[in-house]
Amino acid sequence: MTADEAAIAADERLRSLYAATRDLMSTTSRAALCRTVVDVSERVLGYTLTGVHLRGDDEAELVPMAYPEPVRERFEDGPPTYVPGDEVYGVYEQGDPLRLGAVPERQPASHRGIVVPIPDHGVLIAGHERSGEAGDACLELVELLGQHAAVALDAIERESRLNGLHETTRELMEARDGAAVAASATNTAHEVLGLRLNAVYLASSDGNRLVPVSVTGEARALFGDVPELSADSLAWQVFESGELAHRDDARLSLAGTAPEPAIRSALVVPLGAHGVFLAGSERPGRFDETDVALTRLFADTVEAALDRAEREALLRRREGDLARQNERLEEFASVVSHDLRNPLNVARGRLELLADDVDSPHIDRMETAHERMEALIEDLLALARTGRSVGDTEPVSLERAVNEVWRTVDGDGSISVADDVGYVDADASRLQELLENLVRNAVDHAGDDVDITVGSLGGEYDAAERRAGGPDAGSHTADDRDALTGFYVADDGPGIPPDRREAVFERGHTTADDGTGFGLAIVAEIAGAHGWSVRVTDADAGGARFEVVVDE
Repeated sequence: MTADEAAIAADERLRSLYAATRDLMSTTSRAALCRTVVDVSERVLGYTLTGVHLRGDDEAELVPMAYPEPVRERFEDGPPTYVPGDEVYGVYEQGDPLRLGAVPERQPASHRGIVVPIPDHGVLIAGHERSGEAGDACLELVELLGQHAAVALDAIERESRLNGLHETTRELMEARDGAAVAASATNTAHEVLGLRLNAVYLASSDGNRLVPVSVTGEARALFGDVPELSADSLAWQVFESGELAHRDDARLSLAGTAPEPAIRSALVVPLGAHGVFLAGSERPGRFDETDVALTRLFADTVEAALDRAEREALLRRREGDLARQNERLEEFASVVSHDLRNPLNVARGRLELLADDVDSPHIDRMETAHERMEALIEDLLALARTGRSVGDTEPVSLERAVNEVWRTVDGDGSISVADDVGYVDADASRLQELLENLVRNAVDHAGDDVDITVGSLGGEYDAAERRAGGPDAGSHTADDRDALTGFYVADDGPGIPPDRREAVFERGHTTADDGTGFGLAIVAEIAGAHGWSVRVTDADAGGARFEVVVDE
């Protein structure tokens, strides 16, 4: 073959190689890509004895991934696995091509060709049965094929890792506490990101140390007892600064974490105020830009999961405290009901007997006092019950609830409900209790002929989809009204002066001769238990208007 013919053939192979790159980039798995590389090496470049070795689960070895049958026949026990110390492994580690023949103990004498790196992934062995060494032009084409394979493998691994991280996000977010989040994180980093040596360190309660809460089995096997980390460690610097640290050779950076540090590459990512995520490798330069970007994304998810677990733990503690408080309130209610009602019933019975024997104006006053004591007991019990958290909420029709309350009221007054009050998400029985106390307050202060209006604090509502709504007239302007939701109960009574509007919700505050001072306190307690707020302002008719703001 003349020099011109050789040049034309080389150009043709180069064009064919670029055309075959499309096949490489369309593969969706490592195994399929390796088979495609072998096919391209044989069909386009003419290497009949080709093989691909990639980094295995154990980073310290290259395992055979794809070989044609002629190559398999040449190895009695199948293509070898290369480990550190082999010259073929050195191609992967150092990135320098190797001309075959330098490893006769690993290759048959007739097998001649080239070993080139597939950067960060493994090696490509391209051989043939003809004697002699490959020329520079052939070497360049095989190297180019190895580089294209590396790009395709990067894309496959990146896609696989992103999919894996997406699938495991729910598991992280469902973890009950920090320890469970840490355990899920180390497992995900191992299985999805391929980080065999990783750990989650969380800050100690005294804030002076980082404690290894979850560590992979490989890391424990390498280090034995994994130590806590203090202020002189790289991890602590990352924790304090909040800046990721990436070290290609961490022997000095991680000094103090083990007597003889085996880690050569380190990646330490902050987890906010919680701690750090630490990944390591026994191989220098293990982590590339993709590893760093994916690990940073993963750490953000872990931090969010730790935040959620911390909030959930705080909520559980508060719920426990509330449950204990409710138990005490129930005990108090029981004591009030038993120890006060019993002697009151005795006194009322004796008074009835006395009324049969004696005609005295004092008896009526004593009966009134007994009735007031009964009302006080009822309100004290109701106030104790409102200390409990609300039960399950559901959409409740305000119009229906108001009408049910009004049917229990004696008097000549009236109540009207606006068409747009709609529904509100509430504990139905608690909402009715709130309305009963607002209506009773209106009757007590405006008289039996009171006119009461119930309306929405805002625009129109779709009862099937939205809660009742309205403005916070107490602290918002008219322009803000449509941003709030809730309802109001207004009357045409004497109203409440501005300087007394906060005091009316205090326990025991009353201006009525026969009032107990607990009705509006109960309203405030029930509203608070739902996460609402309640306030009082002027009604259009001059009386009092109580606004229950459901959502601001």
